[in-house]
Amino acid sequence: MLKIKFYIALCLFGLVCVACQPTTNTPATDETTGFSIENQDDSIFITLYSPWQKGQVLQQLAIGNEPLAERVVCTSATHIGFIHELGMKDKVIGVSRPDRIYNFTDDERQRIVDIGDDFQPNMEALLLCKPDLVIISSYMEGDALPQQIQSFGIPVIYCNEWTETTPLARAEWIRVFGAIFGCRPKADSIYASVRNAYAQLKVDSLKFKGKSIMSGMSWRGTWYVPAGGSFMGTLFKDAGAAYRYANNPSTSSIPLNLELVIQEFADADVWVGADVRTLAELKAMDAKHTWFSAYQTGHVYHYLKRALPSGANDFWESGVVHPERILQDLQKVLRGDTTHLYYIAPLK
Repeated sequence: MLKIKFYIALCLFGLVCVACQPTTNTPATDETTGFSIENQDDSIFITLYSPWQKGQVLQQLAIGNEPLAERVVCTSATHIGFIHELGMKDKVIGVSRPDRIYNFTDDERQRIVDIGDDFQPNMEALLLCKPDLVIISSYMEGDALPQQIQSFGIPVIYCNEWTETTPLARAEWIRVFGAIFGCRPKADSIYASVRNAYAQLKVDSLKFKGKSIMSGMSWRGTWYVPAGGSFMGTLFKDAGAAYRYANNPSTSSIPLNLELVIQEFADADVWVGADVRTLAELKAMDAKHTWFSAYQTGHVYHYLKRALPSGANDFWESGVVHPERILQDLQKVLRGDTTHLYYIAPLK
């Protein structure tokens, strides 16, 4: 009980310190811009930064070697990706939409409380869980949800891995989860292995002449493609693909109409990210999809190989922890190799 009370104070302190400046010590982190880690004796100090105000501190945590909590609620499927990798799913007692979690067994979906929407969770369900800690993603500046949860005496830790723009930066957030669950060496080891495998795959990409790639599909009349500085844009570059918007430094998606997509990507060798499983479905959605060379040659791929009918998709769970698997999949389809793909599969 004393540890929990002490930790509540830490979380409240972190919220008060939004306007503080980050520590001047060299952070023991690699790729991430969302947090820094300072090692001191048997403890670490984690500083979480605001995704919206560069350099501003969102939260500061002092963590020893013991787990911070035994009963945890999560608001995002990506959190489960990290927790599953660390073997700590038994600590999870509540989550937003358990049916949308790929790495839950049927028994876990029955055991774990559904707290509803991650933007506006069911507070009654959350409180009935009696969690020691809630891990939350913040989706907008000034979001009142963390303060609301803390008003009931429940500590909150932010996990904003989704704001990171490079694959390794997102994967590095496993180190924060390692600190939360008292398994920092395991988390550091997993991240180091991912980082090294990813780096080697990037070197391998230099050995091949990259084919051209296109991405996504039309949604409500708009076709969103990743900018070169985004998560997927970085993966395309590291896979050795030739990509029309590779030099666009934006970290977000670029909205295009179908006519412009046809103009710029009609001759692309490979099409990834189609959100259907068959070429017939793609044609039925819009006959103009058949105008693309990738459609005509059958080189269209989806990210649904590890997806469930409920909408759960491991691409957005373990794929966040293991970007090297996504990178290897992309390398393979760019070379025409469809064997042993992990997340990606060709449309039938």
